[in-house]
Amino acid sequence: MNNLFKGVGQLTLFYLKTHKWKMLFWILGIVVLTVIIPPTFKSMYPHQSDMQPIVETSKNPAMEAMLGPGQFEHVSVGVLFTHEMLLFTSILVAIMSILLVSKSTRGDESAGRIEMIRALPVGKVSPLISALIEMIIVNIMITILIMNILPLMNINSVDWQGSIVYAVSLGSIGILFGMMTAIFSQLTETSSSVTGYSITVLLLSYLVRAVGDVINEDISMVSPLGWITRTFAYSENNWWPIVITLITAIIFLMIAMILYFRRDIESGLLPSKPGKRTAHKIWLSPLGLQLKLYKVGLISWAIGMFVFGASYGSIFGELDDFIKDNEMLQQMVAGKGDHYIEAFLPTLMIIMAIVSTIPALLSLYKVKNELDTHRIELIMSRPISRIKLLSSYLVVSLFNAIFMIFIAAFGLYIAQASVLDDPFSFWTIIKAGIVHIPAIISFVALGVVLLGWFNKGHFIVYLYLTYTFFVVYLGQLLNIKEWLKDITPFHHIPEIPVEDMNYSGISILIILSVVLIIIGFIGFKRKDIS
Repeated sequence: MNNLFKGVGQLTLFYLKTHKWKMLFWILGIVVLTVIIPPTFKSMYPHQSDMQPIVETSKNPAMEAMLGPGQFEHVSVGVLFTHEMLLFTSILVAIMSILLVSKSTRGDESAGRIEMIRALPVGKVSPLISALIEMIIVNIMITILIMNILPLMNINSVDWQGSIVYAVSLGSIGILFGMMTAIFSQLTETSSSVTGYSITVLLLSYLVRAVGDVINEDISMVSPLGWITRTFAYSENNWWPIVITLITAIIFLMIAMILYFRRDIESGLLPSKPGKRTAHKIWLSPLGLQLKLYKVGLISWAIGMFVFGASYGSIFGELDDFIKDNEMLQQMVAGKGDHYIEAFLPTLMIIMAIVSTIPALLSLYKVKNELDTHRIELIMSRPISRIKLLSSYLVVSLFNAIFMIFIAAFGLYIAQASVLDDPFSFWTIIKAGIVHIPAIISFVALGVVLLGWFNKGHFIVYLYLTYTFFVVYLGQLLNIKEWLKDITPFHHIPEIPVEDMNYSGISILIILSVVLIIIGFIGFKRKDIS
């Protein structure tokens, strides 16, 4: 048995050293995003009476579907902070764990590094366990930092007990989805498939929780995100959701280990379709190769985005009636006439557009993985220009930018049409979604520049996307200055259907994106790919 785990400590240190900058980025990003909110809430809501408007807003079905249930019997800064931040921060932590485990397991196998590691005196299961320990360490670091920083802010309601519950909630949900990713890494053959399936499960968990929180609480209990939103830090401080989450994570770990023993290196347990004797002409080009390799990831993300859009559309039925009976909320909602859903639609669309940017960037950054593993040199040995090669990745990325937001908007249209007596028209919903395509493409263009001119620092585009989400999600709440909003592409997109169509901002984004892509291609043409 000891031989199975031989070398785990040394291998874990190797993973920590190899991924130290990526880990530091995630840790600092999540901790900083967490700790800047309570002081802002304290300044905005110095008295309980000042908190009543946001409490009333949080009780409507749309907000419950978006943020989860709240415990407002003894409302405080800590309670509001938990309700506003826990769910979305949990999703960020889950994505972090998914990417770390996918990269360190199936990613290393695809690159051939696991074979080199297994040639050393290490146990058979040591690579898997070391990758999971690395993921657990990152989650524990986030937990420790948050639980110690929050109580030191001198906010009465943000006490030690609630801070521990809040921080451990984040760590436990991250560990759970990391263990789930370890299962998918045994079932599928590529890291993109592992990431795609894991993100799909995460989005499905969000959907199940959203529907359950509006319709029936028992449905929410099927989702891990439904468990974690019932911790109610700084009020009830429930530990049972955390215990269930960690027990489930242990079960997932055992399943992953059992599956690991039953498969061969660089293979997956799910049956793969046998290939044809000869490839079709369409697959013989760089673009055809990318479409072939990204097929599973594309389908997984498409299903996830459709479900994501449908989860928001499913709660539109009760929103108007709730606001009509609340004069205070009517003054807060900036809609046209008495159709208050219009005021919420643009915000929902921006959130879905930001999520749609992730698969577009992931498909573009596959070229970086090919560069790191030197597989791109095999492709370049054929009479293929660098411009044509990078263009193949760019085309797939642009297709993702267009298709993912469209499919999310289509899912929202289908769901809202089934619950509203007077639903939005197909074109209204689709237009509200696809109008964000230029903003999504601007992130892709920035990624092309980073790929073309730099060997490191490609995570900057993800950092910029995180900043954009922060401004969009918390901009109104924190009264962020206008110039901070202006540097985000999504701020220059008209809020359809609340605002009229305006092509000035969109035109500037398109021109800027074209310029950045050209600059990126010039850099890639001169880049030393070795």
